[in-house]
Amino acid sequence: MKQFTTEELNEALRAINSIIHKCEKAQENFPEGKSQHTLLKNRLKAMEISKALITEELSNIEPTEPQDFFDDFYKTELLLLNLEQLHTTEMGAQRIQKNLCLNTEDVVGWCKEKIKAANAQITRKGKNWYITVAGSIITVNAHSYTIITAHKQK
Repeated sequence: MKQFTTEELNEALRAINSIIHKCEKAQENFPEGKSQHTLLKNRLKAMEISKALITEELSNIEPTEPQDFFDDFYKTELLLLNLEQLHTTEMGAQRIQKNLCLNTEDVVGWCKEKIKAANAQITRKGKNWYITVAGSIITVNAHSYTIITAHKQK
């Protein structure tokens, strides 16, 4: 297999994350059982496999840049790869709805969409991830994937 640079793999991963997000949005427009829905389901599966393979390849590359960059990158990818585990408590959902003036009952779904957004900035400090996106900051526990809180960016 051709050797790709870290930069090429990182750029491919960003593109794949964007494609996944767009396919998931498009899939909502088609009822299950329709050919378009099935096509998007197959594309999503292929993109998830590609994402996993690239992430694995990146983990095998000897870092040529400061270790902090790689640590942050892999921690970010770890959150994105485990979004299905994201959850919150009833009190947490109420706090987030109040802090962000949300009109949705699906606070976890709203947070997932924001975290997957191409412009989301994900950082990890200690035991938490902090996601800055669309004027909001979402705090997620890095071990339990619990959405602790979210508030408007100051």
